Amino acid sequence: MSGIQALYFDGKSSDRRSVVLELDPRRGLCVRGDGVDAAWPLPDVRASERIGNSRRRLYFPDGSQCETADNDAVDALFDAPPAARLLHRWESRLGYALAAVAITMAAAWAAVVWGIPALAKQVAFALPVATEKLIGRDALAALDKYVLTPSQLPPERQDALRKLLARMSAGPDGDGYRLELRRGGRVGANALALPAGIIVMTDELVELSKDDRELEAVLAHEIGHLRQRHILRHVLEDSGTALLIAFSLGDLTSATTLAAAAPTVLLQAKFSRDFEREADDYALDYMARRGIPPEKFAAILQRMEEKRQGDKDIPDFLSSHPATRERIERAREHRAP
Repeated sequence: MSGIQALYFDGKSSDRRSVVLELDPRRGLCVRGDGVDAAWPLPDVRASERIGNSRRRLYFPDGSQCETADNDAVDALFDAPPAARLLHRWESRLGYALAAVAITMAAAWAAVVWGIPALAKQVAFALPVATEKLIGRDALAALDKYVLTPSQLPPERQDALRKLLARMSAGPDGDGYRLELRRGGRVGANALALPAGIIVMTDELVELSKDDRELEAVLAHEIGHLRQRHILRHVLEDSGTALLIAFSLGDLTSATTLAAAAPTVLLQAKFSRDFEREADDYALDYMARRGIPPEKFAAILQRMEEKRQGDKDIPDFLSSHPATRERIERAREHRAP
């Protein structure tokens, strides 16, 4: 093997010296030139990975190192495996590099669209009850601190609504859910489900309803979210996407904050349309079994949408689920299973 032209750095100063690297069967890799004469066994020398045609570095046991542009010679010196050589050929061709970028982007997109939601569903149903209760408690505390105020409904009205949910929970369609009534203020007429079986309903929604069958339809919708673990799945999906982006960019320093951010995710983001359809279908099937006309659900949805459009102060979060018109039409067209 002919000598490899390189620059030598002693690891103690910024001085560099021109040297030649040669392999001696007895001494190992020899470094000679410009006042340098050293040798190390080849297994003790580490070479940096080959990245395109960038300069390579050889690291010696005493902390010194060499830098060379002769990548082929370094590969031959360390007997680079065929896979490494093939990878270099791919990296050296623009078409292959662009294809690799496209494949990486497609894989990341597939992970976000299909992989993470599927994994989130599995994890949500496997999470311990204690974890679910912790997230639900913290989310409700955040709502009470920043968004909601105590309910102003008469105590007997509050008791009646809690008994309504208790009746719904007594059969196969409930698991001991808890109704929390609050004054919505700027969020207006709304209801939402939190982990651990907590359903929050605002005074404004109660006042907007024409009868309790409309409220029963809304409660059934929120029970649908709870039974499908939509809240936990939503938090896990958001966290998983953030982790994937952080991993892709090589910055995992913020990963530890994901668990603490769960209440914020619950407050700020809306459910996907698929989640809403699942919860709507559950509510409409429940109403059909109870003999409640689907128009009751459509009517309260319509009134909530009109109220939201008429009140520009209501923020986006918790204001209305997406595609209300579609949901109203589906409710009116629903047929009993």
